[in-house]
Amino acid sequence: MPYAFATPRSEEIANMGRSAKGFLVDWDGCCALGDTLVPEAADFLRANQTRTAIVSNNSTCTPDDFLHILACNEIQLERNQVILAGMEALKRATGFAGAKVMVLGDPHMRGTAKKMGIDLTQEAADVVVLLRDVRFTYRRLERAVNSLSNGGHLIVANPDQTHPGKDGGIKPETGALLAAIRACVKLDETKIDVVGKPSPHLFQMGCQALDLSPDQVVMLGGPDLRQITGCV
Repeated sequence: MPYAFATPRSEEIANMGRSAKGFLVDWDGCCALGDTLVPEAADFLRANQTRTAIVSNNSTCTPDDFLHILACNEIQLERNQVILAGMEALKRATGFAGAKVMVLGDPHMRGTAKKMGIDLTQEAADVVVLLRDVRFTYRRLERAVNSLSNGGHLIVANPDQTHPGKDGGIKPETGALLAAIRACVKLDETKIDVVGKPSPHLFQMGCQALDLSPDQVVMLGGPDLRQITGCV
């Protein structure tokens, strides 16, 4: 399935772009498919480097990972112009002083958590951080739901169920794993933080990075209309 960055409303979008002072841009399925930038998106980013922030629900990469991909395409953004749900979820976990934290994510993100000073555990966690864990297993699910049933706090990178893959296929996302957890344990909503879009937190950070107010920026992203509510 070919990827099209443009839409039938391309002229309307172009007009919005001319009036906007900044852009908040999604990553997976918008700027990139896997680790490969969409050529039209790369051209856009290259032409708008100082007035663009990446605002993504990605939870398998760090800003440095994205900056490397961008630099290989002759695009230079500052680190604060890359706002990622996974990193923000880990940052939120650092606010639980003395907590034992279970990170459901890939080794790269667990290593990042350790570098941030998070006290990692695989059993009896006070806090469970749910990222897109491509090695999610029955045993990990069991440990997580038992930690939560015993009063643990859940931090979810994003509620997305899927995102587009490079080959046009479906990539299960963090929200799909959240559905498995919800199937096993009744969650106290006061003990759940959902960090990513459509929550406004990432949008606010993007505006701050560009030093612009929300009415001065345009959000460019995928077809999930739920995320647009975070801009309002």
